[in-house]
Amino acid sequence: MDSPHFSAAAVDDEIMEQMRDLHLRMHRLFNELLKRAGASVAQLKLLDLIDKWGVVRSADIAEALGQAPRTVTDALDGLERDGLITRIVDAKDRRAKRISLTEAGHKVRRDAAPVREAYMVQLLDVLSADEKASYLNMLHMLNERLVEMGAPPVLGAGAEGTAIGES
Repeated sequence: MDSPHFSAAAVDDEIMEQMRDLHLRMHRLFNELLKRAGASVAQLKLLDLIDKWGVVRSADIAEALGQAPRTVTDALDGLERDGLITRIVDAKDRRAKRISLTEAGHKVRRDAAPVREAYMVQLLDVLSADEKASYLNMLHMLNERLVEMGAPPVLGAGAEGTAIGES
């Protein structure tokens, strides 16, 4: 956008387009870097969620991620096949299984940590401290606005806004 005389709608469209492009590029590059370390963004997202909430049910994960239960089950099947999670029958509901990380799952998370750190540092290094503070403030404002518009106040939360494992 070269000219300073754009309509508010054109500016809003450009912001949304840039946010989409940023998200896609960030995701694709981070996924590529993780692949070299033997993981993927999808795996790490699930492993991080399970680690954060401890032992969880697949239905809780599906709700937290806003995914269809079958999609989550397929992804968990892959993690189980790779030895990254275990499933045990829920003592309270024998139809459900409780999912937890194995030592190999914890290792994938530990191995991914330096990749994540280096990626983040390299990406954000282009911004000054003041620019980072401004950007962070804008992100907080936009996240608050999304909550006002109906998004869950806590990511990984159900409709009531409670995090998985808090019920």
